[in-house]
Amino acid sequence: MTPRISIIIPIYNVENYVEECLQSVAYQTIADKLECIIVDDRGTDNSMAVVKQFCNSMQGDKQNIFKIITRDKNGGLSAARNSGIKEATGEYLYFLDSDDFLLTDAMEKLLSLADKYGGVDLLPALYLRDDDSMGNYNKDSFCEFSDNSHDIKRALLDINKFSDTAANKLIRRQLLIDNHLFFKEGIIYEDSYMTFFLAKLVKRMAYCPERIYYYRINPNSITRKIDREKEFYSFKTIITDSCNSLDNVENGAEKRFILIYLLMMWNARSYNSQDETKDLISLFFSKNSFLEKNILKALLYLKVNSFCYSKLVNVLQRMYLYEK
Repeated sequence: MTPRISIIIPIYNVENYVEECLQSVAYQTIADKLECIIVDDRGTDNSMAVVKQFCNSMQGDKQNIFKIITRDKNGGLSAARNSGIKEATGEYLYFLDSDDFLLTDAMEKLLSLADKYGGVDLLPALYLRDDDSMGNYNKDSFCEFSDNSHDIKRALLDINKFSDTAANKLIRRQLLIDNHLFFKEGIIYEDSYMTFFLAKLVKRMAYCPERIYYYRINPNSITRKIDREKEFYSFKTIITDSCNSLDNVENGAEKRFILIYLLMMWNARSYNSQDETKDLISLFFSKNSFLEKNILKALLYLKVNSFCYSKLVNVLQRMYLYEK
């Protein structure tokens, strides 16, 4: 039987957490409707030994849930997820990080909600967490279902409403395949990049206002080890590709999204070339009105987190929110 959901789990140096992650998949209430694609991204610890021991310990149908694919070499999170997408056969994709885990009825809740509306392109849900990093997101972030592409895009690009992580979202697999949308390889903040382009495609979205995914703060996570040169390259890629892909649907929401990453780059001073930075700023300026450009210029001369800086950021974001 074709699985309804393909859960994709990249594995890289998570030996202390991965068994709990896999257990949470094996004991889902609708495990018979799942496949779990485990992507070995060639880590250096004993993660895959733990994975193989766990899979071999499964009995009967539960053993058939898991499929291990091994990459030729380490390629990073984006490459591992892309390998999983290409192997998946389910109607929906679901990305689960290997140091996190699911509540037992997580997949049942998501699938029943998707089926309630005759299928959806995207279905985000809420997180449990061991710190306050996901604290901004709550049950009122969105309505239970919408097929208004303007409302959906505006919400997805608002980081105060939705996390821009790829995890904990049911995504219709064919939507990605038909539009050749994969994770951008070679960058960090790959989830943000994916969110920007995914928001252009989603026409039907449901929302699960329940906390079904446990997000763990892992001090050894690759996202906590920042390579400044790679960080600048990532900002450059996100800003450039997003600016060159602005469209006429919620243009202001798209610019607001780009602004966040432009200011992150500027404030972190994560760049090697002043000329490249000026080019990125000029590119974004070219997408703005005369008044917006002047506010942007003022921001770049103000002290970060000063009263005037914060006020101008809020003013500019509000201006963007009123642009359709």
